[in-house]
Amino acid sequence: MSLWTDLLGAQIRHVTAAGVPTRVAELGSGDPVVLLHGRGGHLETFARNLPALATAGRRAIAFDLLGHGLTGRSPSGSYTVEALTDHVLAVLDSLGLAAADLVGQSLGSWAAALAASRAPERVRRLALIEPAGLQPEAERLADPTVKAAYERGGRAYTEPTPEAVRTRLAGLLADPAGVDAELVQVRTALYRPEEARRVHRLVRAADNTPSLLTPRRLSTLTMPVLIIRGEHGHTPAAVVEAAVRAVPNARLLTVPQAKQWPQYERPDLVNPALIDFLDKENPS
Repeated sequence: MSLWTDLLGAQIRHVTAAGVPTRVAELGSGDPVVLLHGRGGHLETFARNLPALATAGRRAIAFDLLGHGLTGRSPSGSYTVEALTDHVLAVLDSLGLAAADLVGQSLGSWAAALAASRAPERVRRLALIEPAGLQPEAERLADPTVKAAYERGGRAYTEPTPEAVRTRLAGLLADPAGVDAELVQVRTALYRPEEARRVHRLVRAADNTPSLLTPRRLSTLTMPVLIIRGEHGHTPAAVVEAAVRAVPNARLLTVPQAKQWPQYERPDLVNPALIDFLDKENPS
């Protein structure tokens, strides 16, 4: 597999969303599905998913979140998950999407769930891959394994060498050898500018406690929800299962031999599951 051939044929452009130039990749036609990457990520996170969704008859869209990748910076200087959610909804407006299916990964899942809670009429179905926001940051980092991974990942922001970026990406995978050299190259280039690293530090430091995906907030989601976790993901299984129980119309998929990036590490399992969910689940 190659990052460049995976995205062959995609239209990559900038749109302006609430004044912010936003890099967007689109592939295919049909009902829209919008994919939101995680913290410190960029749209290439979904290079192994966009073609499969497009082939299945969807207008598959991914974009760089506020301040990430080649998208512009926040006009207010805020990078809370609420600010990212505002930007997500503004991108839907810019693309002329009154409603869409949303697929998020990690921080992107958190923003997708908040968008669905705030504007349920705009989200037909919701897929959350290794969702962030289910635990307070202090509770999450109390796990020594998670804290060590967090600290290793932070080195990619402070010293964006290919080695540091590779270590960051390897920490997302159950098989560290699965890191794509092309993805390392792209992410290293995106992290190299000091302004990009400053923004990522602000994203990490943002206080998102008021926006946690509590059972009460999750219980307001009325659309079909698919939660996908990696077998070796950092979020405890009990926390994920509690989230599934809180959502009225949710189901869980656990992906074997995967960690934080099951959509990248096991597209052979995640892509068919997403397509089945998007095609067969009837919106409420």
